[in-house]
Order: sequence, then C-alpha cells, then structure tokens
Amino acid sequence: MFVVASPAARAEGGAGPEAMTMGNMCMVMFGYDMIHITSYLPGKSRSEYCEEIPATGKVIMVFDIENPHFRDLPIEIRIIRDPLTPVNVNSDLEPLTEVHFPAQQYKKGTFSFEHEYKNNGHYIGLVTLTKDNGEKETQMFKFSVGETLWQYVSYVLGAVLIGLVVLVYWKHSHPGRRPAAKQASA
Repeated sequence: MFVVASPAARAEGGAGPEAMTMGNMCMVMFGYDMIHITSYLPGKSRSEYCEEIPATGKVIMVFDIENPHFRDLPIEIRIIRDPLTPVNVNSDLEPLTEVHFPAQQYKKGTFSFEHEYKNNGHYIGLVTLTKDNGEKETQMFKFSVGETLWQYVSYVLGAVLIGLVVLVYWKHSHPGRRPAAKQASA
C-alpha cells in the first residue's frame, strides 16, 4: 500500500502532522517517529535552512533518522519540482524528478547528499518508508529554492491589510465635510 500525505491535511506553510518545522529544522513524521531534514548552502552560508533555501546552486540536504528501528528499514528519497497540482500514487514523477535515491537501509542513522538546484522554484521531497510487512508509507515536505514571487505574497497581503486598517481608521476618525447648504440667492 502506498500512502501520500494529503496537502489538504496540512496546516499553514505546508506543515501538519506529517511534515513539521521547529526553528530551522524540518521533519517528516511516521506516526510519532520522525526523520529530521536540514539543508545547507556550502560556500555561501553557514546557516541551516528548512522550508526556504534562499539561493540556487549547491545544496546539501541531511536526513537524521531518529527511530533506531527505521535504520533497518528501506527508505527511498525523491525530490521533485512542485507541479502545483496534487501529486498522487498514479502520478508519473519521473519528468518532475530532480534527485532520486532508491530504497535502501541507512544503518548509521544519517545520510546526506549534495544537489545543484539550477532554477528558483518550489520543490517537494518524498520520503518513503517500507515497513516490515512490506507496506509503503510516503510523507512529503515542501520547500522553495531561491527567491520566488510566492515568498513575498504574505508581505504584500500584510501591507494591504495594514493599509485598509489605516484607511478605515482615518475615515471614521475624520468624518468628511458635509456640503454646505445652498444659500438662497437674493
């Protein structure tokens, strides 16, 4: 069985019980167990990134497997360009794939890879865990690389909201002048 976390089940920012952020650390949840994901820009910054990687170029992504039992289970990683439409089990992901690591065990509990992102945009990471009974469960995490227009939407909406509040306040605190009554002409 193949399960993909529904985007509708996510809270704001694409985070929900399946994909969460704490500080600059992202994680995907399989029940109460998690896999931490951290991104770095080698040669550009010493900062850690999560949902917003500020520049294109080489990015190192590190996956830390918290549950020791998961280290004995095959884990598959796939990074795709976000098609801006729902991704489901019947989707052909190959044309969208940036990076793909077939299912394998990560006995040390941590693994990383470096990938060069050439284009600004939105991406989806798919982490598939194959359980002992052969059932596959996939959780996703979303992130953006480089400056994208969508990163500024919240700022623009906030500015518009503040502008409307100021306008309403000004309109109610400064009632407009009433037109003077027409004087009778003599």
